[in-house]
Amino acid sequence: NIVLVDGQWRQVAVAPGPGKPAPPRPRDDRWKFNDTSIIVLIASYREKRCPETLVSMVKNAAHPDRVLAGVVQQNSKMDEDCIAGYCKRMGAPLRVDESGGFYDANGCPHYANLRAIRLSDREAKGPVYARALQAKLVTPEEDFCMQIDAHTTFIEGWDVRILNEWGATENEYAVLSTYPTNAKDLHKNSNNHWEMPHLCHASLNGKGKVVNGRASAAANLERPLIAPLWAAGLSFSRCHAERNVPNDINLKSVFAGEEYGRGARLWSHGYDFYTISRPIIGTYYGSEKHGGGSGNFDATEAQESTERLATLLKWQGSDQSPEAVARLGFYGIGARRTMEQYAEWSGINTITGKVAKNCIVEYVPWSDQDAQQYVEYEPSGTEVVKDSSWRQRKKEAPKEGATKGSVFSSEKEKALLGNLFFLTLLVLVFVCGVGGYTLSNYKKIVKPRISKYSV
Repeated sequence: NIVLVDGQWRQVAVAPGPGKPAPPRPRDDRWKFNDTSIIVLIASYREKRCPETLVSMVKNAAHPDRVLAGVVQQNSKMDEDCIAGYCKRMGAPLRVDESGGFYDANGCPHYANLRAIRLSDREAKGPVYARALQAKLVTPEEDFCMQIDAHTTFIEGWDVRILNEWGATENEYAVLSTYPTNAKDLHKNSNNHWEMPHLCHASLNGKGKVVNGRASAAANLERPLIAPLWAAGLSFSRCHAERNVPNDINLKSVFAGEEYGRGARLWSHGYDFYTISRPIIGTYYGSEKHGGGSGNFDATEAQESTERLATLLKWQGSDQSPEAVARLGFYGIGARRTMEQYAEWSGINTITGKVAKNCIVEYVPWSDQDAQQYVEYEPSGTEVVKDSSWRQRKKEAPKEGATKGSVFSSEKEKALLGNLFFLTLLVLVFVCGVGGYTLSNYKKIVKPRISKYSV
């Protein structure tokens, strides 16, 4: 169990020693069962690899029946639909009904386990907004939630492996999180000692913006290692983390620097981050992503988001008035640990403006370790993504001719009808133009040419 610190490998303890505080143990052993559900949450902005990600997820699962997917898709009209693309690659293409919605007529494998929110690319408001919408696809029945990128590939038996990794933390509030291994190195024993990306460095990049740095490394891990920072590329936990601490839907037009804010919220609510001991998923980086760009940027939204993050992180010069803190609503700092504690412990101190590289950290107990360990918070405030009506919602019956898992959009239907009307109009204009030209030029051009080539 070693960690790379300033170019030197240092040995670490991966579990609390005798007499040291320990996290609350898992409330049950559901992580050992083959029917324990995992929902994989994906925010996709014009991603070409999204269908391949779903194929890899299903084909490489040891128990694919227990795996679900929740995709928040933001596509242009020219982009391939993620779920339709998956079914096509699985040899069972979806059909489109008269309203423009997809339905399963060919027995697409595990289609009933695929959920989606479909937005146009023009409706996109950045990755945090899309990840916040992911929470709407999680029901109270799901056991574990896994957030990944839309350009990800999975190792064989990944579902069993990641549940075992989570169980090895012996922490009900464990969040397995790091930047995943490069997809091309997924099956490699890096440097012959199972070297894994370990997040422990970030930089202050302007008011309200903390940007995770390049990952350090941990190697030869016998079990997951506690880490100071959270990453969006892999986040695996009990689903109560998504319900207790969802992504902030108000952070619009934010394309970098939001990870530290979510990490601060998770940690202060009692959650802990862990670097996994072995690669389980791989991610395509750089040009290999085959992504569609970063999406729409609105300067006003970006400024409001920056101010909101600055208030959350107690940035120097930020608005710390009771009104500003109250506007954070459900998306504020938790009560089990403080922002001051996280700033000091993580080494990224947004309060003092100082940065340190804390690659080796220990578990920090809650303010009241015995208080309501396994009780989920009740949502409050007007900005909550999931209110009580959402928690108790009934599943909407699929439209006639569709199976469970189909997602229909009235906006999509309107757009389709508009496109058909416009296309029909263009065809009529073209036909009329060609006919008119032919009639008006018959004697001058058409008739002489007919006579010339006639036998």
